[in-house]
Amino acid sequence: MTSVLVTGAGGFIGRRVVFAASNAGYAVTPIVRKSQLGDVRNVIQHDLRLPLCKLPAVDWIFHLAGAYAGAGDEELRQADLAMAHNVIHWGLAAGIKNWIFASAAEVYGDVHGIATEEAATQPVIPYGRIKLMVERLLIEKTKDISNRRVVVLRIGEVYGSEGRLITELTARLKRGFCPWPGSGHVPLSFVHVDDAAQAFLCAVQSAPAGVSVYNVADDMPVTWQDFLRRVAHLCRARPPVFFPKPLVYLYALCSSLGRRTTGREPTLTRRAIRLITTPKALSNTRLKHELGFQPRSPSYSEGLEEALRGVPHHT
Repeated sequence: MTSVLVTGAGGFIGRRVVFAASNAGYAVTPIVRKSQLGDVRNVIQHDLRLPLCKLPAVDWIFHLAGAYAGAGDEELRQADLAMAHNVIHWGLAAGIKNWIFASAAEVYGDVHGIATEEAATQPVIPYGRIKLMVERLLIEKTKDISNRRVVVLRIGEVYGSEGRLITELTARLKRGFCPWPGSGHVPLSFVHVDDAAQAFLCAVQSAPAGVSVYNVADDMPVTWQDFLRRVAHLCRARPPVFFPKPLVYLYALCSSLGRRTTGREPTLTRRAIRLITTPKALSNTRLKHELGFQPRSPSYSEGLEEALRGVPHHT
């Protein structure tokens, strides 16, 4: 029986990865920081910013733990980089040969056209920079392991009924006013959370020895405007209102300045604006051809209907 250690198992993607791996017959050891996983067995509660010890031996490590995509450089270094160092240190000491790291499309920066895995990595936000740093750290630290398998999954914009994107977006749409920075004509690739989880299993089954990188996305890049309008239509709500980016940046500046007097976190930051106005359309051709990946939701249209059926009515 294949055994896996899943970090970030309490997160949106991590929970689905745990369930998918368990349903596939894997022996799963989930690590969570706070939240629990219902009836899932063998859950370990641990803050990965602290060193690891006394974990069961496993065949694979799935490393998904990380901070919020809109966080700043310092917060991400203290979280993502510290966690990666601790997980890698434990894995090397335990003799782990097989690794999957959940990276992100943001490592490419401003994508022109559709990015393949050979596209230049020029991240423009802290989240993309830290993901790229962890990719390189993992590859460097495992270089002396014979017959290693290191798989980097660069994941597109993930959505699903329990995800922050869908729950917050539907809540704002149902309130009747949903502002959005820019024109919305930003191309990007989405992937349903269950398809993202399936990519991990495809990697276990078919990834070659050595280091391999795969984009994880559905088959049809779209724009934020297409996606948002479709969500509004399915919710029977008014579509979002698109504001010019200079105006939104001015609001973010005022919100950040207001933090000094109120002590409250700003409702919008420049990093968050950059996050959702950066194009990130991905090609999934390599993932499909080499690992046999077939998304259950080939486009956002199919996936959205399923996702919105699972959103609580009070949201």
